[in-house]
Amino acid sequence: MSKTLSHFSKKLSSVLPEWGPSTDPHSSSGRSNPRKHDVPSVLGSFVRIASNLVAAGLVLLSLITVLVLVNTGMFHRRVLINDLSYDPTYFYAYGQSCRLDDQGFIANTCAAVETHTMTQAAWTAAGVTLARQWLANASSPMFVTTCIEGPPDDESAWAALVFVAGYDAFPECQPPGGAQEIAGLAMSETTIRDDYPTGAYVLTVYADKTMHDSIEHVNSDGTTDVVIAYTNHSLISVDGIVTLDLIGINTVEHSLPLGRRYMVTAFAYETVMDITSRLDASVPWWNVGRESKKAISISWDTGHDVAHSSELVAIQVALSVGALLLLSSDIYLTIQGLRGYLLHKPVMTYDLLAGLERRKVLLLVVGLGALPSLLYADVARIYYSTASGNLIWYLSTILVGIFVVFSSLFGLTLLQLVPAPTTKLIPFSPALYAYGTITAIVVVWDSQYADLANAFNSAPFTLAFNVSGVFRPSGAYATAGIPTVLDLMAWQTVASMGICLAVSIAYEGLWRRLTYGHVFTDVGWTQSNAFLKYCGMPHWISGLPLDQLSAIKIGHKLFCKPSTQAVLGYASLVTERPTPAAAMAVTQRGDDAKDQRMHLVGIYALAPVLGHLCRCLPRWLQPWVHGTVEKNAFTHTKDERIGHQAYYHHRGTCAN
Repeated sequence: MSKTLSHFSKKLSSVLPEWGPSTDPHSSSGRSNPRKHDVPSVLGSFVRIASNLVAAGLVLLSLITVLVLVNTGMFHRRVLINDLSYDPTYFYAYGQSCRLDDQGFIANTCAAVETHTMTQAAWTAAGVTLARQWLANASSPMFVTTCIEGPPDDESAWAALVFVAGYDAFPECQPPGGAQEIAGLAMSETTIRDDYPTGAYVLTVYADKTMHDSIEHVNSDGTTDVVIAYTNHSLISVDGIVTLDLIGINTVEHSLPLGRRYMVTAFAYETVMDITSRLDASVPWWNVGRESKKAISISWDTGHDVAHSSELVAIQVALSVGALLLLSSDIYLTIQGLRGYLLHKPVMTYDLLAGLERRKVLLLVVGLGALPSLLYADVARIYYSTASGNLIWYLSTILVGIFVVFSSLFGLTLLQLVPAPTTKLIPFSPALYAYGTITAIVVVWDSQYADLANAFNSAPFTLAFNVSGVFRPSGAYATAGIPTVLDLMAWQTVASMGICLAVSIAYEGLWRRLTYGHVFTDVGWTQSNAFLKYCGMPHWISGLPLDQLSAIKIGHKLFCKPSTQAVLGYASLVTERPTPAAAMAVTQRGDDAKDQRMHLVGIYALAPVLGHLCRCLPRWLQPWVHGTVEKNAFTHTKDERIGHQAYYHHRGTCAN
């Protein structure tokens, strides 16, 4: 028996390729000229190494994203929306007939469409409040134009009512260009307070005659803006009772992408900005007080808080670090392959993405680590069109793609446990599926960014404005929570994932059909290989290189290549220090490999063993030795641990 094994080993050594074998079943064959079929291209080795590094980078991205997002105020933020570029479709004329004297709106001057915006009592109270704060007089009534701010083509979208007062004529909502002198500017929205559970109107007023001072406003990110000091905020009930608003907040919304424990609470305060020092050629028009000489604009001081954010950060950092530790052995093997590749030496390369389905713990940890991206996307749409908001959005969509890929692959591994009536598997390309799905989700989600931002302010409401007969929300949102980004993008996400999986299956199947004449991967032959039989085969669908053509055939025996062993999640260790070439490369004759007894351990254990971290562990915590390979024959070992002796990594040898 030993002579027979020795004979096979010597014959096997003669057909080992000069360059490290690929895990790609298309790159090797057990046919008449194995040496010809087993030599993969240099480009193929480079692509596999690059793909592994990108995959490791995606895992690292989760940790980097947490650090970036904490620095940009992901969990606690308050910043003034100070963009001076006006979208003409978001700010348009509504009425231009109201006159205002010291008693309020003069009877029969306002159009019906304007007076019906609020309740009649609230409209009257708003007129009285504006007259008092703008210091209107009966001898020279002010000219008041009403404008609507908000998306004009979406009847369910948010809207704010803006009042612009002129001394001598009706102001324009959007002047043709340059400065427009005004007597006052005001904005009204709706809100919910403890004293107004069904909603009230909030009115923020700038008066040219009395408000001449400005102060510096410091945002949570350290940036500053100049705002008008001592602007007036009033609450107006639906029955017309006016009270001083000491809070000034109008919008409070709750989003629950990760449940109530990590609830996102967004809020906004109406603010009057002093933009006098910011005027330049890029500002198309502006309102300026005749007496104050201040150029002003009404905007919002927006912010949000994430409940239990410290806990969420700690969990994600722990999961991200854990994922990197789980991936450390694969990173080590990839770097070894890259080093040999750069030195133009024969190396072992393998496709990490193809092996993810054999790394269930890694799939689960990375998927859970990317799960908070669903919350990040919800936060990012609050700050749509701002620099930091866009940065958060793009990072979030990439992480969402990672979450979808890793969680779906984890689900696929569960499907593979279900027995199948056949040994044939549906093949797919894991790399095409992973990179395609991430790209598709980034593109599809980004195309809906503006709509998702508008949807954040279009939640169910208790009190709204009647804009041309349509009730539109304006801040008094229901407290039950708004639809999350995932709620709104669920079918697009599933469709993107499904299409990418179908394309990866079609691509792999077509390639196999054109190249080898068959589509499916038949794993029936693996029962004749002791190592592969021990590993256990998946059912239904797989991206693993388990086709018979990916094995090396000597006589009637099929041997599993070291690269396939790495994909399946195993690494080879020896007790004697190998030569540098044997550690990472495929030797020309294979004598070094066949004469050594190799210990197969799980891929997760390789880096800790090489780092001597297992020596200080009790036996029951040490990694298992799954088996040994000696003279290319695999033998399963029972109840064997790695022990306390020194081990060295070896590229390995083919096993049967």
